Amino acid sequence: MRRLVEREGAGSSCYGASVRVARGWGGLAAGGALLFSPGACGGPPPAVPEEATPPTNVEVATLEIDASGIDRFATCPPPGELGQAWIPPIPSWSASGSTRPADPDATPLSAEAASQPAGARAFSLTHEPFRTCYARGLNLDPTQDGHVAIVLRVGADGRVAKVESYGACEIARDTIQCMHDAAKQVRLAPPQAGSDTVVLPAVFEQTGAPRPSSPSSNDAYTTLAFVAVESLRPAFHSCEESVRREGQAARAKATFALDLDARGRVLHANVAPWEGNQRLLACTATALEHLVFPPPPGGRGSVRARIAFNPGMVAR
Repeated sequence: MRRLVEREGAGSSCYGASVRVARGWGGLAAGGALLFSPGACGGPPPAVPEEATPPTNVEVATLEIDASGIDRFATCPPPGELGQAWIPPIPSWSASGSTRPADPDATPLSAEAASQPAGARAFSLTHEPFRTCYARGLNLDPTQDGHVAIVLRVGADGRVAKVESYGACEIARDTIQCMHDAAKQVRLAPPQAGSDTVVLPAVFEQTGAPRPSSPSSNDAYTTLAFVAVESLRPAFHSCEESVRREGQAARAKATFALDLDARGRVLHANVAPWEGNQRLLACTATALEHLVFPPPPGGRGSVRARIAFNPGMVAR
């Protein structure tokens, strides 16, 4: 499959967590630390250097799109610059029609709990459950070592109406599902605005793991490219749902080679290699063709992005 395209020139609380662990019988060292990491939550991305440089060419690891909605990158992006965001912009959300039925047996929140900021309380309630999810996940995949942002959509009654995840990489899907389940149990004070969004970035890393000392501008741009590609997840899921409605198997994977102009717009898009549902990949290519990346430092550049739909689904 080959594709060539020519083209003319709501508020949220964010609390971060970083878990440094040592492997052992229990999966997590007793002293494993959970640290705040506010830089992961975003804000404007760092400015791209303007010096004259060669064209910027980067690769984005496979983004696995799963019908469950728990999507993940197979490998993490480079750390980029200090404090650089790895979470895409969180879509707005409305609590209309999302509030769960009242629980007559629910214990009223204490005055102290009700006065806590939503983010701080959510962080304290999920700290240990998230560590437990990760520890259990190590029994299934001892190599998982990455990050994920768990997003709580809080309804008017203070209970979590929906849980989402963003920026997931090198964390097993079962671990992320466990974190979703733990987040659903959080209960907060009813938000004054009628709804709220709380972002909980969690970074899991081995104690003593080597860290890059001086990231390059290419590393920083690669991280921006990861974020840009992930921002298309809603479009990718729309493509998948479209072929499912037609009774087709929503399973496919491909590498998309995107040539960018100085403003980050896609000039050409080639799809190769590829396998699976061709209609699904054509829809995906169309979404990528309209994506605008940050301006590449070299004035022009290219991004190789890999997308896999339902890679765990057995082919028929």
